[in-house]
Amino acid sequence: MQTKRVRCKICGSLKEGVSLRHYNLRVCLDCFPHFFKKRVQETVEKFKMFGPKDSLIVALSGGKDSMSVTKALKDLGYSIKAFHINADLGEVSKKSIEIVQNFCEIEKIPLKIVHLKEEIEISLEEISKILKKPVCAVCGMLRRYILNKQADGKTIVTGHTLNDEVSFILKNMIFWHDELLARQSPVLQEKEGLSRKVKPLCLITEEETELFCKLSNITYVSETCPYKSGVYEVFKKLVYEINKEFPGSIIGFYKGFLKRMNKFYCQSSEELLLQRCKNCGYLTTLELCSVCRLKEKLLKYKNG
Repeated sequence: MQTKRVRCKICGSLKEGVSLRHYNLRVCLDCFPHFFKKRVQETVEKFKMFGPKDSLIVALSGGKDSMSVTKALKDLGYSIKAFHINADLGEVSKKSIEIVQNFCEIEKIPLKIVHLKEEIEISLEEISKILKKPVCAVCGMLRRYILNKQADGKTIVTGHTLNDEVSFILKNMIFWHDELLARQSPVLQEKEGLSRKVKPLCLITEEETELFCKLSNITYVSETCPYKSGVYEVFKKLVYEINKEFPGSIIGFYKGFLKRMNKFYCQSSEELLLQRCKNCGYLTTLELCSVCRLKEKLLKYKNG
């Protein structure tokens, strides 16, 4: 995000700042962190994500988005604990752990680190070859499973930004994944065995999270995962270009989707018949959850 001399809408001073075209707003660099945290608070209140006395588990990857939402919620006075799931994918994973640990130590935020190998004994690369599925798909499934188990009923906070949400919607509209679009929401309500999940950055762009980290002196992992989905990245780039050419378009699109989704996807489409996995007790639509089915396949493979 480029800076220039602006007349700040918040303090009225003429100083170095940014022009937020999607808000039609100019904010100086001194006022921007306050503006960012105010936007987070407004989003929390708008979608009734959680209250001031609720305990929160923040999924802290080490990237700019999860780092910025963790810092913002901590400064806003919420009771938070950070949870880092390490995929053990070489240098990026090592750097992520170091950055997350240093950040939480400085900010005095309780941190728990879990390695995927503690849940599945072999590497993601090996699982991917055995199942013939992308590493990213397997990793995402395991992360969701572990996070729900560790949350213990507390609200889970993720760092999904406006860019992420719009990219996800466009991708699933192109391929008509109605079951995924029906569950797309800033708040995924808790169910017995599944924790509430919320996205306080859903109305905030990635450019804003990057600037907030820079102005707050937050070091974050800038390298992308070597196994990140190429398809998803195509849509991320597309969304960035659309918002660059037509400022405000993606936030308008997202709000419009949320307003219309109940017309396209009735409430009953979300109410799947869930039951407890007979092995681990995790909620699933089948007798065995996806992770226990994965473990069975790996066991069969190991035994020939």
